Amino acid sequence: MRIVIARRDSLTHLDGVTTFTVNLAKGLIALNNKVALMSYGLLKPPEGYSNFPEYLSKVHGLNNVDILTIKGNISSHREPRVSLEWLLNGKGILRSWDADALIISGIVPVTFRPRVAVLHNVTKFGSRFERSIYKMLYASYDHTVCVSKSSRNEALEVGVSCNSVIYNPVDLSPYKVKPRQERDNLIVHIGTRGEKNLHISIEAIKLLREEDYELKLAIIGSGAYEAVKGIVGHVPNWVEPLNNISNEIKIDTLSRSLALLLPSSHEAFSYVAVEAMASGTPPIVSEAVPDETVINNYNGLRVNRLSPEAFALAIKALLRDTELWNRLSANGIEYVKRFDHINVARQYEALLRRLLKTL
Repeated sequence: MRIVIARRDSLTHLDGVTTFTVNLAKGLIALNNKVALMSYGLLKPPEGYSNFPEYLSKVHGLNNVDILTIKGNISSHREPRVSLEWLLNGKGILRSWDADALIISGIVPVTFRPRVAVLHNVTKFGSRFERSIYKMLYASYDHTVCVSKSSRNEALEVGVSCNSVIYNPVDLSPYKVKPRQERDNLIVHIGTRGEKNLHISIEAIKLLREEDYELKLAIIGSGAYEAVKGIVGHVPNWVEPLNNISNEIKIDTLSRSLALLLPSSHEAFSYVAVEAMASGTPPIVSEAVPDETVINNYNGLRVNRLSPEAFALAIKALLRDTELWNRLSANGIEYVKRFDHINVARQYEALLRRLLKTL
């Protein structure tokens, strides 16, 4: 099949939706499908890369994939312009590429069929009119996929029904596992946006260092250096900010770490928790992370309070108990196999074949 995997706005956003798009593309290509990526426009390439294909290749290992856009290398626009451009031009671009099917994250009024919407996060609207349009658009698609049971429940609260739940794909092949004794005294936090609550991770490690735990904190994410300075006023010598790093460096950092901290306010799926488990690194997460991703005391630890003190206690419990660490690590390595990008791609491939038969 010739499959287009699209994002409503820009694929150059460095977040879970772009990771989903890239990993699903890799899985579908491995199954001998022809894949193109598509978005409204492409913003500036991420810092350190001359163009978006170079970023896809060096960070995600995705090469030789076609890139389609509605408006080319421009910033995204506000509504209703984005939706109008998709409505007027989306189908023509898809037809010109000779697409058989469309999978899109973020809802747009495109008339091409079959079209599958992937709902990662529920958009909150202030007006009844906006909510009604949102529901109507999802209802117009041939199939709506939610990425977790948690996101399906959130969708139902705003009147959107998901036809199925398919977990996000993760390419597990690059991840490497080290035994505990070969790891550094390192904790890792991934994500710098507000809902990732970086300040909690920084303060938790600071509290433990005051108790003579010789821990360091690696922070991975866009603008990590400035984010730390904004919270602390400077970058302490026990904090290592890692801005826009390659996938290889992220994988190496996860494999050297004793735990991942994820004190998020909201998560629809949590790619970073899965990536940590693929590295044998136990995740310590907030209650915002779906419990179908991290099961308390099985493949990670769940913390029921968004406070540095609560996360510091969880870190201490993990570091003091080698048997617990080994059990969580081993269970996590096994658990993430359900998210393997090839297995997930097979589910999407089967779904598209069913839809094509009904048209």
